[in-house]
Amino acid sequence: MSEWRTRAACRSADPELFFPTAEAGPVYDAQVAVAKAVCAGCPVRVECLDEALLRIPEGIAGGLTPEERRRMRRPLIAPEVRSGSRCGEREAAGRALLAAGRPVREVARSCGVSERTAARWAARLRAANQPVTAEGSSGGHRAPLLISRTHNPQPGTRTQEGTPL
Repeated sequence: MSEWRTRAACRSADPELFFPTAEAGPVYDAQVAVAKAVCAGCPVRVECLDEALLRIPEGIAGGLTPEERRRMRRPLIAPEVRSGSRCGEREAAGRALLAAGRPVREVARSCGVSERTAARWAARLRAANQPVTAEGSSGGHRAPLLISRTHNPQPGTRTQEGTPL
């Protein structure tokens, strides 16, 4: 059993609570509301939802109904990824999934690539989202690179020694 499951709020609730007996209408809505109330205060709701999106087709899980989870999954697996798209399209779809907050492992599985490839996509996405802080060194936390040719002339520069810049 996954470690997060031991901390789930539903561990102390009746399991039947998460499988409404009504199929629609106000009774269904009331049953769903009771189950979702348990999920709302759960410390591992995110982990549960990740699991539910991948492996739990029925019942209330991760705070969502089966239909709500189906609607969430639809945009996550783009049709071109499933049909064996080209590399660039696959990466674009993978980066979109990563930007939406999906885990690297799930993106790798959805796109049919290794976890290492999906991790590289995630790194590129993070790098692309870093703000440009200043000119100079690429590490924005460092001081900009300054070169004074008047005090330390370099061979091959176009200025003569002692010529002001």
